[in-house]
Amino acid sequence: MARAAGAAILALLLAACGNLPEPVLAVAPEPGGETLADPPSTLPPIPTTSATRTTAPSAPPTTTRARSSASGQAAGSGQADGSGQADGSGGPRVGWKQIGGDEFNGPALNTAVWTPYHSAGGFGHGLRRPEAISQSDGLLRITASGDVSGGMAYHPGQLYGRWEFRARTDKGRGFGSAILLWPDSEQWPQDGELDIMEVPSENRDRAHVVIHWDEGGDKVFGSSHPGDYSRWHTFALDWLPDRITWYVDGVKRFETTDKKIIPTTPMHLAIQLDQGPKANWIEAPDETTPDEVRLEVDWVRIYRQ
Repeated sequence: MARAAGAAILALLLAACGNLPEPVLAVAPEPGGETLADPPSTLPPIPTTSATRTTAPSAPPTTTRARSSASGQAAGSGQADGSGQADGSGGPRVGWKQIGGDEFNGPALNTAVWTPYHSAGGFGHGLRRPEAISQSDGLLRITASGDVSGGMAYHPGQLYGRWEFRARTDKGRGFGSAILLWPDSEQWPQDGELDIMEVPSENRDRAHVVIHWDEGGDKVFGSSHPGDYSRWHTFALDWLPDRITWYVDGVKRFETTDKKIIPTTPMHLAIQLDQGPKANWIEAPDETTPDEVRLEVDWVRIYRQ
C-alpha cells in the first residue's frame, strides 16, 4: 500500500478511536500494518460496543462436537485469503489448555454458553435481535437485514487467556463486525475492552485490534492490518498480565507490554454485527447496502494456562 493511502487509513482509525498515549510497543506490525501512535491532541470519543443483554430464548441448548485439532486450523478450511498462506492462528504456546469454545456443529446455537442480545443497536441505530443469529453447516451466522442485526456473548468469562477464531464478513455499507472481549463487570471503560477483530469499512479491507482502558475517560491504543476480510481469516489474541499479542493468520501483527493499559479483571467474548452510522468508522446504510450482510464464524477456541 502506498504511504499516502496508509496514512489516510490510519488517520481514519485515529479519528474513530479517541486520544492515544504512547504505551510500549514491543513488536512492530508487519509491513502494511499501522500502529496507532502520536495522534492529534483532540479527537472524538471511541464508540462503545456494549449492549444491554436479556435472558436468552428458551430453545434447548445443543452440544457442540469439538474437532480434534487444537492448533487453530479447522478441518477442511483451506487457505486464508488466496495468497498461499495456510489458514491457522499460529497455535497456542506450550502450557495452554483449551477450556472452552464452540465449533458451531450443532443444529442451533448452544445457549448454555451463548447469550444472544435483545437490545438497541451498538451505536443507537437499529435493533439487535436473537432471530438475526443462526447456525447451520458448521457455521455461526449473524445476518443484518434492514434495521435488524445481532450480537451474542459467551459465558463464563475469565482473567487472562488465549482466544482464537476463524471469521469473515460480507461486504456492504452500513454494518461493521466486531469480535471482542468485554468486562464481566459491565463497567466500561473502567475495566477495559479488547477488540480482537473490528472490520468497519464497507470494503472489508482492514482489520483492527484496539485496547481500551480508563484514564479519566476512555483511552485507546492498537493497530490494524490490511487484507480482504470478506474472505476467511483466523485471529488470535494472547492476554497475559504482562503483554497482549495479536495474530492474523498465524502471524504476530501487534504486541504491547505496557501494563498500564492491560485489563486486570475477567472478560468474556462477544460477537457483534453493528449498524452505523458512526463518524469516521461505519457509514450509514444507503441504497447500495445489500438486502443481507452476514458475519460468519467457523469456530471459536478459548484457552488458559
